[in-house]
Amino acid sequence: MTQRDEGHDYRDSKNKAREYERKQKYGAIINMVIRWLDSNIDDTDDKFYLVAQDSADLKEKIELALDSSTTKRQIEDGDF
Repeated sequence: MTQRDEGHDYRDSKNKAREYERKQKYGAIINMVIRWLDSNIDDTDDKFYLVAQDSADLKEKIELALDSSTTKRQIEDGDF
């Protein structure tokens, strides 16, 4: 194996590691947003009712988008 091949292998493995980390990060971000929305929904009183309702609607849309039967195209079109 040449030095150039070893450099490509290193770069490929580094790119795979970054992609894996990015995917893990997306899941953590989604979980953080869901927790934040739950907090808005649970800690509401009359003057923040609209915020709680918007949070509940957004949470429902996120959960529908995360469903395995929902396609990327449906998400992009808002058709789910």
